[in-house]
Amino acid sequence: MPYQLRSFEVRILQNGCGDIIVAAEIERRGRKDYIPAENWRELEPAARDDIESRGVRISEAGNYDCPQQLAERAEFGFELFWAQSSLSLGAALGEWRREVLGANDYAVFAVQHGVSPRTLQLLEQINRIPRRADTRKRLERAYRLPERFLDGLLEE
Repeated sequence: MPYQLRSFEVRILQNGCGDIIVAAEIERRGRKDYIPAENWRELEPAARDDIESRGVRISEAGNYDCPQQLAERAEFGFELFWAQSSLSLGAALGEWRREVLGANDYAVFAVQHGVSPRTLQLLEQINRIPRRADTRKRLERAYRLPERFLDGLLEE
Protein backbone atom coordinates (compact mmCIF):
# COMPACT_ATOMS: atom_id res chain seq x y z
CA MET A 1 0.00 0.00 0.00
CA PRO A 2 1.54 3.35 -0.99
CA TYR A 3 2.29 5.89 1.72
CA GLN A 4 -0.38 8.54 2.23
CA LEU A 5 0.60 12.07 3.24
CA ARG A 6 -1.35 13.46 6.16
CA SER A 7 -4.05 15.92 5.19
CA PHE A 8 -2.97 19.48 4.50
CA GLU A 9 -4.31 22.67 2.98
CA VAL A 10 -2.90 24.10 -0.23
CA ARG A 11 -2.37 27.85 -0.06
CA ILE A 12 -1.08 30.63 -2.30
CA LEU A 13 1.67 32.67 -0.67
CA GLN A 14 2.61 36.08 -2.00
CA ASN A 15 5.65 37.88 -0.59
CA GLY A 16 4.92 41.32 -2.04
CA CYS A 17 8.06 41.24 -4.20
CA GLY A 18 6.56 39.36 -7.13
CA ASP A 19 6.96 35.76 -5.97
CA ILE A 20 3.73 33.80 -5.78
CA ILE A 21 4.17 30.30 -4.42
CA VAL A 22 1.69 27.44 -4.20
CA ALA A 23 2.50 25.61 -0.95
CA ALA A 24 1.19 23.02 1.48
CA GLU A 25 0.21 24.41 4.88
CA ILE A 26 0.96 21.98 7.69
CA GLU A 27 0.95 22.11 11.46
CA ARG A 28 4.37 21.29 12.87
CA ARG A 29 5.39 21.58 16.50
CA GLY A 30 2.39 23.77 17.27
CA ARG A 31 2.86 26.25 14.45
CA LYS A 32 1.93 26.56 10.80
CA ASP A 33 4.64 25.82 8.27
CA TYR A 34 4.65 26.02 4.48
CA ILE A 35 6.24 23.56 2.05
CA PRO A 36 6.40 24.79 -1.58
CA ALA A 37 4.99 22.54 -4.29
CA GLU A 38 7.75 20.98 -6.33
CA ASN A 39 6.22 22.59 -9.42
CA TRP A 40 5.42 26.00 -7.89
CA ARG A 41 7.20 27.87 -10.71
CA GLU A 42 5.00 26.12 -13.26
CA LEU A 43 1.90 27.04 -11.23
CA GLU A 44 2.95 30.64 -10.58
CA PRO A 45 1.18 32.23 -13.61
CA ALA A 46 -2.15 30.61 -12.71
CA ALA A 47 -1.71 31.57 -9.05
CA ARG A 48 -0.92 35.16 -10.10
CA ASP A 49 -4.07 35.25 -12.26
CA ASP A 50 -6.14 33.99 -9.33
CA ILE A 51 -4.72 36.58 -6.93
CA GLU A 52 -5.20 39.41 -9.44
CA SER A 53 -8.81 38.30 -10.09
CA ARG A 54 -9.45 38.94 -6.38
CA GLY A 55 -8.26 42.53 -6.81
CA VAL A 56 -5.03 41.97 -4.89
CA ARG A 57 -2.03 43.92 -6.18
CA ILE A 58 1.22 42.10 -6.85
CA SER A 59 2.97 44.32 -4.28
CA GLU A 60 0.74 43.10 -1.42
CA ALA A 61 2.03 40.27 0.74
CA GLY A 62 -0.48 37.67 1.85
CA ASN A 63 -1.61 34.11 2.33
CA TYR A 64 -4.64 33.11 0.26
CA ASP A 65 -6.95 30.15 -0.31
CA CYS A 66 -5.93 28.13 -3.34
CA PRO A 67 -8.64 27.23 -5.88
CA GLN A 68 -9.33 23.49 -6.08
CA GLN A 69 -8.27 23.12 -9.73
CA LEU A 70 -4.90 24.74 -8.98
CA ALA A 71 -4.41 22.75 -5.75
CA GLU A 72 -4.98 19.52 -7.68
CA ARG A 73 -2.11 20.39 -10.03
CA ALA A 74 0.34 21.02 -7.17
CA GLU A 75 2.92 18.25 -6.81
CA PHE A 76 4.38 17.43 -3.41
CA GLY A 77 7.12 14.92 -2.74
CA PHE A 78 9.84 14.15 -0.24
CA GLU A 79 10.00 17.63 1.30
CA LEU A 80 6.39 17.38 2.50
CA PHE A 81 6.86 13.72 3.50
CA TRP A 82 9.90 14.70 5.62
CA ALA A 83 8.20 17.78 7.10
CA GLN A 84 5.24 15.67 8.23
CA SER A 85 7.48 13.10 9.89
CA SER A 86 9.54 13.47 13.04
CA LEU A 87 12.42 11.62 11.41
CA SER A 88 15.99 12.70 10.72
CA LEU A 89 16.92 13.22 7.06
CA GLY A 90 18.48 9.78 6.70
CA ALA A 91 15.65 7.93 8.43
CA ALA A 92 13.09 9.83 6.35
CA LEU A 93 14.95 8.95 3.14
CA GLY A 94 15.00 5.28 4.15
CA GLU A 95 11.27 5.35 4.87
CA TRP A 96 10.62 7.21 1.58
CA ARG A 97 12.66 4.60 -0.32
CA ARG A 98 10.69 1.74 1.20
CA GLU A 99 7.17 3.22 1.40
CA VAL A 100 6.98 5.46 -1.67
CA LEU A 101 9.62 4.17 -4.07
CA GLY A 102 8.97 0.51 -3.17
CA ALA A 103 12.66 -0.36 -2.81
CA ASN A 104 13.11 -2.51 0.29
CA ASP A 105 16.74 -3.54 -0.27
CA TYR A 106 19.03 -0.53 0.11
CA ALA A 107 21.98 -2.28 -1.55
CA VAL A 108 20.03 -3.14 -4.71
CA PHE A 109 18.58 0.39 -4.79
CA ALA A 110 22.09 1.87 -4.50
CA VAL A 111 23.59 -0.27 -7.26
CA GLN A 112 20.62 0.40 -9.57
CA HIS A 113 21.36 4.12 -9.25
CA GLY A 114 25.15 3.98 -9.54
CA VAL A 115 25.88 4.67 -5.88
CA SER A 116 27.89 2.62 -3.43
CA PRO A 117 25.67 0.71 -0.98
CA ARG A 118 27.93 2.02 1.81
CA THR A 119 27.25 5.63 0.72
CA LEU A 120 23.51 4.99 0.85
CA GLN A 121 23.83 3.25 4.21
CA LEU A 122 25.78 6.18 5.69
CA LEU A 123 23.18 8.63 4.39
CA GLU A 124 20.19 6.72 5.73
CA GLN A 125 21.71 5.65 9.05
CA ILE A 126 23.84 8.59 10.17
CA ASN A 127 22.74 11.42 7.85
CA ARG A 128 26.12 11.64 6.10
CA ILE A 129 25.62 13.58 2.88
CA PRO A 130 28.32 12.74 0.31
CA ARG A 131 30.82 15.50 -0.49
CA ARG A 132 31.05 14.60 -4.19
CA ALA A 133 28.59 16.59 -6.30
CA ASP A 134 28.09 13.76 -8.82
CA THR A 135 27.18 11.35 -6.03
CA ARG A 136 24.69 13.83 -4.54
CA LYS A 137 23.13 14.29 -7.98
CA ARG A 138 22.71 10.52 -8.44
CA LEU A 139 21.15 10.26 -4.99
CA GLU A 140 18.74 13.11 -5.78
CA ARG A 141 17.63 11.32 -8.94
CA ALA A 142 17.34 7.99 -7.12
CA TYR A 143 15.18 9.41 -4.32
CA ARG A 144 13.32 11.76 -6.71
CA LEU A 145 14.42 14.83 -4.77
CA PRO A 146 14.39 18.37 -6.14
CA GLU A 147 17.56 19.31 -7.98
CA ARG A 148 20.34 20.52 -5.61
CA PHE A 149 18.29 19.50 -2.55
CA LEU A 150 21.25 17.78 -0.91
CA ASP A 151 23.59 20.64 -1.84
CA GLY A 152 21.54 22.99 0.32
CA LEU A 153 21.68 20.59 3.26
CA LEU A 154 25.42 20.03 2.87
CA GLU A 155 26.05 23.77 3.23
CA GLU A 156 24.20 23.79 6.55
